[in-house]
Amino acid sequence: MNVLVVDDQYDVVQGVLTGVDWQKLGITYVYHAYSADEARRLLQEKEIQVLLCDIEMPRENGLELFKRVKEDDPDLQCIFLSAHSEFEYAKEAIQLGSFDYIVQPASYEDVQASIERAILQIEANSERRELYEYGAYWRENEPFLLENYLRSFLLNSGHSYQQLQRDLNNLNIRLTAQTSFRSVLIQYAKPSEQAGKDELKREVVQLMEPYNLKVLFAQLDDANYMAILYTEGSFDAPVESLLKHLIVNVQKKHSCSIICYFSDIGLADMLKQHYQTLCQMRQHNVALYSKVFTRQNMNYLKEGSYGVPDMQEWVMLIANGGSRKVRSEIHNYMEQQKGKGRIHAEFLARFHQDFIQLFFAVAKQMKLDASEVFFNRYPYSEYIQAYTSLSKMLDLVNFVLDYVEEHTTDANLVPDPIERVIAYIDQNIEKSCSRAEIAEAIYMNPEYLSRLFKKVKGIALNDYITMKKTEIAKSLLTNTNIPVNLIASKVGYSNFSYFSQVFKKYCGLAPLEYRQRKEQE
Repeated sequence: MNVLVVDDQYDVVQGVLTGVDWQKLGITYVYHAYSADEARRLLQEKEIQVLLCDIEMPRENGLELFKRVKEDDPDLQCIFLSAHSEFEYAKEAIQLGSFDYIVQPASYEDVQASIERAILQIEANSERRELYEYGAYWRENEPFLLENYLRSFLLNSGHSYQQLQRDLNNLNIRLTAQTSFRSVLIQYAKPSEQAGKDELKREVVQLMEPYNLKVLFAQLDDANYMAILYTEGSFDAPVESLLKHLIVNVQKKHSCSIICYFSDIGLADMLKQHYQTLCQMRQHNVALYSKVFTRQNMNYLKEGSYGVPDMQEWVMLIANGGSRKVRSEIHNYMEQQKGKGRIHAEFLARFHQDFIQLFFAVAKQMKLDASEVFFNRYPYSEYIQAYTSLSKMLDLVNFVLDYVEEHTTDANLVPDPIERVIAYIDQNIEKSCSRAEIAEAIYMNPEYLSRLFKKVKGIALNDYITMKKTEIAKSLLTNTNIPVNLIASKVGYSNFSYFSQVFKKYCGLAPLEYRQRKEQE
């Protein structure tokens, strides 16, 4: 299987070449071209099955290129990558028979998924042609054909319901305008641990038979299956309850966990729309809760609040050599949130943002090169997509903390934050030190700094600053002849009257009275 990437921008081509895992897709050769002329030459000389093509290019655009080469190679699958979201472009691409239309910017994961679907379509088309050529094997391959028809319909944006209806008619499966459907997307929590396709299908069929529900079943990829339940009568089966039994049965008989997402009742022309809704529900279940999801309880999951962890304390712990404790606390925190049913896509996205900010704060304090982590050591695409599943997020956490531990030495450990605060106050006693100024100097959140200082020293930060300034003023009044107004300036008070008020509040005497009494003693 060979692929050709066409774009007049060098960076775009190189990005696709390096960002997609071609080996995982089973691609033999990946060719590239920077113009339509160069692409046409390669298409004539090489056997290419998938074309990834930009639309806007000099001299001849991607639509014109595909239109011409499609005449010579009708089996070529084309995926357009374009920064243009205008409907006219997409409409023309569909009319030309393109496989997919991806609006840039898009993640390489999305591009790879589209290529994978195109490969499945190519294989399905090839297998379908072979089966048509060998009509004697028609009956024997009915289940295989049915699965390919369903997969082509659900995964191919250009495959219409009318085409599906014609394909199913060839298998003597009749769908009418009155046929009612409910679609069920079944996902294995761990693709490496699953029952066989036939076993899963058998479990579904057995549960639905007592309610006269027929089942169209298809494997979509290595972890996801689609069961389309349909009937010509009234759809009154307790589907949610039946799917709960399915989860229990699969766990009990096959020792693996599944997740079921099921749609509302609809007619046949809504099948693709229902599938897209189920995919969105699956995307939101980042913690892979093994349960039955409907649109209603998925909305409930979305409403779960994000309890912000104490990131500032974690920054302090990591910077002081406590990354192992932080690792344990993060894993425990995630387990607790998962147990409470609070982890969803938005939750993980917010945690991802907070954790990256945490790492950059630690890197700044410990003088580490943060860019080395996310550009040289850890795949950038995985870093960007870490929020899409709990396991990916924990992998990122583990990698970052491993990196910090690897680079932690006595030289780059950050001194105790309270000691740094006191040292800063001592060094800047002639200034009017504010909480915000001190927090910025030692890279800490002002509110967290106040809480921590009070907890450790037993006195509020502002009170400590005032006390320290007053003690120095008392020493200068007692041991020097410096005028009182200059002493006020030396301890950071520009307003002599305010200095006198503060001094009297702490010492019971005005500054001049205090000096006179000390002289008498």
